[in-house]
Amino acid sequence: MLKQTQEALAAKIPAAWRLPQQFLDSQQKDVSGIPAVCGILSEDDLVITAADATELLHQIHTGVWTAEQVCLAFCKRAAIAQQLVNCLTEICFDEALQLARELDRHYQATGQLRGPLHGLPVSIKDHVNVAGLRSTLGYCRWADNRPSEDAVLVQALKQAGVVIFVKTTMPVTGMAIETVSQLWGRTKCGFNRALVSGGSSGGEGALVGMYGSPIGIGTDIAGSIRVPCAFNGLYGIRPSTRRLSYEGITSNVSGGRAIAAAIGPMCHSIRDVELICQVVTKANPWYQDPNVVQKPWLPRPAIPTKLSIGLLKFDQVVMPHPPILRALDDAATKLKAAGHEVVEFTPYQHQRAWDIAYPLYYATGGKEMQAHLDVTGEPWPKAAAKLSANPDLREQSASELYALHNAQDTYKKEYLKHWNATAKLTSTARPIDALLCPINPCASYPHDFLTWWGYAAQWNLLDYPGVIIPVGFVDKDRDVKDTSYKPTSAMDKEHYELYDPDLWHNAPISLQLVGRQFEDERLLAVSAVVDEVVSGGNA
Repeated sequence: MLKQTQEALAAKIPAAWRLPQQFLDSQQKDVSGIPAVCGILSEDDLVITAADATELLHQIHTGVWTAEQVCLAFCKRAAIAQQLVNCLTEICFDEALQLARELDRHYQATGQLRGPLHGLPVSIKDHVNVAGLRSTLGYCRWADNRPSEDAVLVQALKQAGVVIFVKTTMPVTGMAIETVSQLWGRTKCGFNRALVSGGSSGGEGALVGMYGSPIGIGTDIAGSIRVPCAFNGLYGIRPSTRRLSYEGITSNVSGGRAIAAAIGPMCHSIRDVELICQVVTKANPWYQDPNVVQKPWLPRPAIPTKLSIGLLKFDQVVMPHPPILRALDDAATKLKAAGHEVVEFTPYQHQRAWDIAYPLYYATGGKEMQAHLDVTGEPWPKAAAKLSANPDLREQSASELYALHNAQDTYKKEYLKHWNATAKLTSTARPIDALLCPINPCASYPHDFLTWWGYAAQWNLLDYPGVIIPVGFVDKDRDVKDTSYKPTSAMDKEHYELYDPDLWHNAPISLQLVGRQFEDERLLAVSAVVDEVVSGGNA
């Protein structure tokens, strides 16, 4: 069945879009340049797929490009990406092109758009339900699971006029480590195929990173939007939970409340992040999903002209690799030169945060995941197996869960107090406007490695929104190993010894900006300023 499923997917790529064998046989690590030289994409295709979503919509809505022209370009580029990094689970090229033509006919006949996202191609993560398309969560047992209803957020996107043309891979068990499964195989990073694309929205990260989609929809319970964005040079947000609707997701564990998952966009600009959040919120999702906060997504709020940014370089658990530390130092220098204030932020018991979060992630001891795997006899992926192999991992009793929930609440109160106390550090006597920090100790990592989740999961436990900003690439000549560093723990040592400048060369470097709960719009406004200062981004 696995072979049939994968062969059926491959058969949906037209012969004219199949890569010449020389590219398929290539062992080169960086394949990000292949779409431009493989002969499949026209010059117009390359221009179209290089544009962010906001620019694409402007060109479609002013009649410069047709929806069909844009859709065709991204279908072709997604097909190329699939052959290079293995990022798709569903291919709907024919259906998408038909819908794009219908949108063009409607526009030409009436002069009216179907919605604010009229004609925009969008890719969707595997387990976000799209009616009639697979939601497998990477499990072999769900290889043909086809929900009959769209997720609430997908409904909002369709009503706004998007064209859904592919769905993307995620890891079996849904863990935010690496995107690999027996059902779909291994997804790789297009900038460096020796490294992972991240998880669990790793298919979206790899696809959008290869410019095979302008907007991807991912989910995040422990870094699953932010990490793939970071590893593939993308922008993205893990919003505060309940800001966007998570209703309509295929899940192997339903009913978890302590650390809730969030859903959000993965794309090529801050303005695209804001656009998608605004559009799906204007659909009033709270009338369909009682868990969504009835809070409109406001236009970009006013923020101080002089920002106060906290800087966290080391969480006192695992020291980031040299490229991440260089990027943080460079960002701080540029922010100060632009007239903003940067203050050192002392981490507050981040190991304690993980000690609370870990048993909450595995509150049943992983039994439901094991049960799904047992149906077909497939094994745990190697990295996920390492994470779940903790001898202390077991199903929590009700009283133990109550104790964990209490520990989480206590920690959240303490951390808020710690954050607010930064008012004593700033020249404005107000707390920091955002915290600049790593999203992972590494700029990606080798396949099957179990990384430290703390830089991502910390903010899920607290339910603080996080935004990812790409800032450059690893340079093996600049980012040399620090031979003087003395690791502080076994885990720190494992990450330290892992680093090899040659292995990481050309991997994207990204940083994370964190804000306080439900201050999502304000965080994006701050992120736009930081992005402009640090990277000259299109805000």
